[in-house]
Amino acid sequence: MIGIIVVLFTMSVIFTICAGVRPAEALLDAALDSLEVSYVLIPFAMAANPLILLAKILDAGIFPILAVILAAWFFDFINSINFREHTVLSRLKRMSNHVIVVPSNSFGRSLLKELKSSSIEGVAIAENKREMRQIHNENLFAIAGDIKSMDTFEIAGIKRARCLVACSKDDIQNALIAITAKTANPRIKIIVRADKDENRVKLMRAGAHKVIVPGNTAGIDMGNEIVKRVLERKAYKKA
Repeated sequence: MIGIIVVLFTMSVIFTICAGVRPAEALLDAALDSLEVSYVLIPFAMAANPLILLAKILDAGIFPILAVILAAWFFDFINSINFREHTVLSRLKRMSNHVIVVPSNSFGRSLLKELKSSSIEGVAIAENKREMRQIHNENLFAIAGDIKSMDTFEIAGIKRARCLVACSKDDIQNALIAITAKTANPRIKIIVRADKDENRVKLMRAGAHKVIVPGNTAGIDMGNEIVKRVLERKAYKKA
């Protein structure tokens, strides 16, 4: 579209010059017309010249095209500035005793919601901006970055954090997260989710203070619920 504007503007200037207007005046006239600025530059006697009229028509076509381009640039600029992301980064600089959740999977998002309901500040580290925006849409905090980079943990405020939760479904990835976090802050408390119970010792050696196997805890919770229901039914029958 910029090419179209250049062509229309150049043709307008040429037609105006051919009508007998000096080049500098022709250039200024085309520029002011394109911006729809009111002025009196070309003598009224020349206004009826067909070339002048054609130049004015070309100039009139430049403004709407220019307006569309400027609007597109403006919206691209607005979209490139993620105000929520800047707000989160500003908040993180003041945040302390918070919980860092890595990565931002469904388990991590559920954990963030639970922390928020308990008035505990938490921030997730998302692996891309799409995941980060999804978390922001849920009114939760997140940053996007490489979960294997100490710089990302630094941005998340790991030196001021209360603890870090590594909740990947991959035990090897959780071990790498724990090692990176421990390197960034040797005093950080690390809670790790383990997919397999036999990896518990390895994860502890990687720096985890607590290893939780969701499969085991889910089984215990279900068992307790079943026992409670059975006992309630037996108590009801005795009554």
